[in-house]
Amino acid sequence: MVKSLFHKVFQSNFAKNVLIMGGGTAGAQILGAVFSPIITRIYTPEEYGVLSLFVTILGFIAITASFKYEDAIPIAGNDEQAINVLGLSFLILLVYVAFSGVLFSLFGNSILSFLDAQALINYKFLIPIGVFFVGNYNILMRWGFRKKNFKAISQTKLTQSITGNVLKIVLGLFGIKPDGLLIGQIVSQGAGATTLLRPLVQKDKFLLKKINRIKVIESAKRYKNFPIFYVPDQLLNFAGLQLPVFFISFLYGTEILGLYSLANSIINLPMSLIGQSVGDVFFSEAANIGSSNPKRVKDLSLNLFKKLFVIGLVPLLVLLFFGPFLFSFVFGPEWYLSGVYARILSVLIFSRLIFTPISRVYTIYERLKEQLLVDLLRVVLIIMVFSLAHFFSLNSFLYITLNSFAVIIQYFIGFLVAQRILNQEIKKKENV
Repeated sequence: MVKSLFHKVFQSNFAKNVLIMGGGTAGAQILGAVFSPIITRIYTPEEYGVLSLFVTILGFIAITASFKYEDAIPIAGNDEQAINVLGLSFLILLVYVAFSGVLFSLFGNSILSFLDAQALINYKFLIPIGVFFVGNYNILMRWGFRKKNFKAISQTKLTQSITGNVLKIVLGLFGIKPDGLLIGQIVSQGAGATTLLRPLVQKDKFLLKKINRIKVIESAKRYKNFPIFYVPDQLLNFAGLQLPVFFISFLYGTEILGLYSLANSIINLPMSLIGQSVGDVFFSEAANIGSSNPKRVKDLSLNLFKKLFVIGLVPLLVLLFFGPFLFSFVFGPEWYLSGVYARILSVLIFSRLIFTPISRVYTIYERLKEQLLVDLLRVVLIIMVFSLAHFFSLNSFLYITLNSFAVIIQYFIGFLVAQRILNQEIKKKENV
């Protein structure tokens, strides 16, 4: 049976699309690894710290850049409706960027000081520019999902990596530091957007003429649940990913946080590469099927679950049995505890791999309120575990175990709710 599943994984069109998407992301990561030794010899750790702050704040602000209307582009009923949602998303993005520019011009110093990001005060003007490029890329990528233009999306990953890293090196060599890191980060997003814009202008140019004020307003009303429920949901999702980092730092200090961060980044990289690629392709495929055939979407989701289970099982077992040894061997004996954490986190990340790609069902059927509640549950559980660890002075091993278990429960509940939504959509279709 396992052999049969592996055969199906690598022979279907779905899998080929996943390989195209994953190949671009993997290539970009390999290029990043090649450029890293050069960049780290040009910039100091402190300058990298400025970049880390910039990326975190930019990522948080960019979540709401188009009020998440861009995620309605793949699920719109027809191309004319979708292009008007795209126009709406761009309009909101432009207003948002203009507002951000004014806000950071007037209160940027106070905002960044409040966020303990004073190192960015001299670069506050780059934040609205970065928001524009990130938002622009996200909108065009959703159009790519709709058109199943996975090759172009994959190419953007390579374009972003090459453009961004080369610019960081060139600007750094000219002594433009740490500005070079920030500018390289921003321009890489712009380069990716250009690649995605080309097929829209060349192949779908006639659709752009169908954007008009009335249909844009209709689109805003039709998909109003995206800003109402999906924006706060994505903010909660962001918080759910970041909170454990702050909690570990608070409870156990930066040394334990460093050990945890290495384990998390090393095992999360390949799993997230697969999960993100699979999730994006599933979103594109299922959005095209949509309400017309929910039974097919359910079959696709369950088939996907089985395939991801098989794919993730081998690395899971390797980390469970050999995690501490592997980390000690590769990174040195002082990283043994990081391998212990990797053993715990492997179960969490395996669960994320098999459960979360299917969560796109919430967006496809616009069940955003349910998604908000499910993601709120994760934040509540994470805070509860932190409170227990703080009150009972739990050691780091127990805290990470309990936190992982809590998030796994939330992933499983989210999967069950997604399946319930599909069952409801199937019954609705049968009763028509």
